[in-house]
Amino acid sequence: MPPSMTREVAATKTGMAAPRPARAGRIVPRMAALVSLALLAACGAAQAPGPVPVYRAVDAPIASSLRGAAYDLGGDWIVTAAYPGGPVAPGDRVTLQLDAAGGGVARLAGAGAAKLVPVTAQGRGRFEIGGQPWWLLWADDEYRTAVIGAPGGEYGWIMDRPGQAGADRARAAREMLDFNGYDTDALTTAREG
Repeated sequence: MPPSMTREVAATKTGMAAPRPARAGRIVPRMAALVSLALLAACGAAQAPGPVPVYRAVDAPIASSLRGAAYDLGGDWIVTAAYPGGPVAPGDRVTLQLDAAGGGVARLAGAGAAKLVPVTAQGRGRFEIGGQPWWLLWADDEYRTAVIGAPGGEYGWIMDRPGQAGADRARAAREMLDFNGYDTDALTTAREG
C-alpha cells in the first residue's frame, strides 16, 4: 500500500480524521492569488491621461523678461486670469519668497488647499517652481501685475498684487500673452470660474 493510504487506513481504524495530503496546503494560497487577480481585472485597466492642452502657438517666439531683481517678484499675488488645467487657477494666491538669484520657495494656495514648492532660477526671468517651468513674460514697472507662462504653452496666467488690479495693466498683460503666441480667448477669470 502507498504510504498515504496507510495513514488513511490507520486513521479510520483509530477513529481519527485522516491527515490532509501535503499538496492541499498549497491550494489555498494559489486560490487567494487567483481571486486577487480576478478582482484587479474586474477593476478595469487604468485610462491613460488625455493629451495636455496647449494654449500657445509653439512655433511663435517666446521670451522671458526680468527688469529688476528676482526678489522684486517676491510677496503676495492673486491670480486674476489663467488657462484651465495649469498649476494655479483664477482666485488662487501665489506667495513668492525669492533671493537675489531667484531661488527660494513658493506657496500656492487655492481650492481649500495650500502647498509649498521649491523655486530655482533657470536664467533671466525663468524659474523652475515645483518641477515646472515658470517664465516671467512681463511685469509692469512697479511689479503690481505680472504675466507667467510656460514655454510649451501648457499653462499661463496673469497675477496682480492684492488690491492692485488695474484695467490698463490687465489689457497690457493680455497683449503680452498674445505677443508670446498665447490664445487670450481661452483665459478664464475669477468671475468666470
